[in-house]
Amino acid sequence: MSLEKILQRIVDDAQVEAERIIQENKMKAEEIKEKSRQEASELAYSLLEMSERKANLEASRLITQARMEGKLNLLSSKKKLIEEVLERAFQSEGLREKRMKKEVVLKEGKREEFFDEEKLKDELRPLLEGYIAKVLKI
Repeated sequence: MSLEKILQRIVDDAQVEAERIIQENKMKAEEIKEKSRQEASELAYSLLEMSERKANLEASRLITQARMEGKLNLLSSKKKLIEEVLERAFQSEGLREKRMKKEVVLKEGKREEFFDEEKLKDELRPLLEGYIAKVLKI
């Protein structure tokens, strides 16, 4: 074999080897690219799922908070109304002129005392609240 043929053969073999390496690297690159796409897709799905869960939790929290604020506002309004009813009742002509008395039974006998208006209101308030709740069926 001549030197030119040997060199040509080396060049041809090198070219075949180079093409094989290039093809192999292209396949590896394609595999890496596909694996990266798949990982990115899974990560995106996971992030989306996590974001949806967080959004649902936040929405649920906001709804719960709004309901709680509504109930607190309603309760506050009821208490104000009950307080107004008690105040008006004690300011009415009949109660203003008459002071209510209670009879206290002691060992030594009986004694009459006047009701303390504030204590009486405190005693009547839960009864009035219960009555209103019963009437309104709440």
